[in-house]
Amino acid sequence: MTGVAVLSHTVPAPRTRADVRRNYLQIADLVVGMKRGERGLDLIVFPEYGTHGFGACGPDHLTMPGEDVEVFAAACRAARVWGVFSVTGGCCRPDPDNTVVLIDDRGAVVQRHSRAAGRRGGDPPEVVTGPGGLRTGISICRGDGAFAPDCQIRGAELLIRFQAEPDVPAAAQVQAARAAAWMGTCYVVAPNAAGRAGPRRWSGHSAIVGFDGVTLGECGDEEHEFQYAELSVGALRRARAGRSQLERTLRTRALARAC
Repeated sequence: MTGVAVLSHTVPAPRTRADVRRNYLQIADLVVGMKRGERGLDLIVFPEYGTHGFGACGPDHLTMPGEDVEVFAAACRAARVWGVFSVTGGCCRPDPDNTVVLIDDRGAVVQRHSRAAGRRGGDPPEVVTGPGGLRTGISICRGDGAFAPDCQIRGAELLIRFQAEPDVPAAAQVQAARAAAWMGTCYVVAPNAAGRAGPRRWSGHSAIVGFDGVTLGECGDEEHEFQYAELSVGALRRARAGRSQLERTLRTRALARAC
């Protein structure tokens, strides 16, 4: 079994370099602390915009690329846990793209996925071998839903589906995650921030969904809530094999009737 946790982290509003550094260290402390609390934890997923906040960058850059990854990698290595983190510049750094990284339990970045903010485009989908042997893909959705199916076509068994735009209703996000899980016969983790950042609001309700579309765990709308679930690689692969056999049988019957 692979233990997975998803956190409805708050969206920070840093004003100084010290604020940014403090948020890095708080996230790192959460990684280590959650591993201590859930000994079976293999992967922890943080929402988009949870690192550098949301909004336009001011004239002063509060952080440089790579500073965040260095702290998060050290935390994953110390806790012996995998992590998915947002490294989008937000209001701290003028990044052109939204970016998330998957860091393994040795502190190595094994996947980096970027998506152009506010429009189509970005990295081609990639699937890597993740915690517990689960084939893991990351998708940042921007209303077009283009990237999640691409990950599933490439055999993703665990899809981490970001749809963290502000003001998206919680029900819509969870329903989209359940649909993606059922259509792809894969586990889906749908992280979302919680709380307000200026006039914008994030609905929370981060969720973990089983390969049959059943919700295994769902946060409420409070900041810093988390949910934990254990995922079975064997059960998923047996379900996929059974579904493939059923589809072949139905196609054979349809061809026989057509003749």
